[in-house]
Amino acid sequence: MPTAIRAARKSVRNLWKDVFDGLADAIIVVDSDHKPIAVNPAAETMLGVSQLGRSLFGSIVRHNDWLARMLHTCLDTGQNLGDPDAMFNIGPRAVSVRAEISPLAGSDGHIAGAIVLLHDLSHQKSAEHAVEGPPQLRLSPAGLAHEVKNPLTGIKGAAELLAAGHPDDQRVQQYCEVILDGANRIETLVEQVLAVSAPRSLKQDEVNIHKVIHQALKLAGLFPKPPPEIDLEQEFDPSLPDVIGDEPALERAILNLIRNAIEAMDHHGRLRIRTRMETEFRLAAEGKRRQFLRIEVIDSGRGMTQGELDQLFTPFFTTKPSGTGLGLVLSQRVVSLHSGKLWAERGGIEGPETSTNPEARSRGMSFKVTLPVKGQ
Repeated sequence: MPTAIRAARKSVRNLWKDVFDGLADAIIVVDSDHKPIAVNPAAETMLGVSQLGRSLFGSIVRHNDWLARMLHTCLDTGQNLGDPDAMFNIGPRAVSVRAEISPLAGSDGHIAGAIVLLHDLSHQKSAEHAVEGPPQLRLSPAGLAHEVKNPLTGIKGAAELLAAGHPDDQRVQQYCEVILDGANRIETLVEQVLAVSAPRSLKQDEVNIHKVIHQALKLAGLFPKPPPEIDLEQEFDPSLPDVIGDEPALERAILNLIRNAIEAMDHHGRLRIRTRMETEFRLAAEGKRRQFLRIEVIDSGRGMTQGELDQLFTPFFTTKPSGTGLGLVLSQRVVSLHSGKLWAERGGIEGPETSTNPEARSRGMSFKVTLPVKGQ
């Protein structure tokens, strides 16, 4: 075989390995005897293992009847099967997943195995259940907003009238301010719960990501000129193509990241925002390669422990005294709806601190977003 052909085939194999390893969904490929022959990093993370052997996978199948039935049917009939909402039991814990199983064809055209895809629905379910109670008490997000906002309007109006009626009484002014601050915070929380849990229809416009970032910086008070307490570094690639999506939604997602960074630095420190083409994250969809751009928001703030990072995108978890724990969940949902990915890493501009304590707080944080570019 000519050297050029061998090199081309090797290049294709490497590309597909990069695609396989880069997928955010868990992928497990098994042969006709249910022996795992390929597992991507996302599957290892979901299962909590570094290697998946036949014995462990067999145990997982035995504890998930729906998976056993789907595998058996797929291998027997060659059908593509799916379950939009399955409970995936992994040892002592269970994860809500969307499951899809497809046949794996061998070189002779016969079924040689199956491809199992598992999409983690935990974040989505957590956001949906956040506004749910027992079945007889359950309210829709819109119903919850209506029931909460109506009395809030009355409370705020009464506090404003009381303050206006006693302009010289400092205690009355102070108490009214506390009432208004609390009411405004509840109103913001309701709006964030709605934004996270309600169905959303996104626009499909051509969006310049740098315009989005500059508008988010402007709303955060950092553009065109940041305050002297914040050293803003902008490292933008001017050649980036547009993305297809909803400009206001993306603007809000980036604004959440910037505001979180500012608060993590106590409103003084170094903030770096960087854009570039993503060279390591390509996906194949419908036979087409998809290329992504990357946005990074990096701060020199207080940082997080590993335990805090593990809970970071859980609804209502927050490290801020006045936080709601929904801003990052909303940002992650918006990015996900644009077929992108949002994640966080410990260590920011200053770099992580060295320590033998695994719970030591690293200095600063890096939040990273990938979005598919136009035409992909």
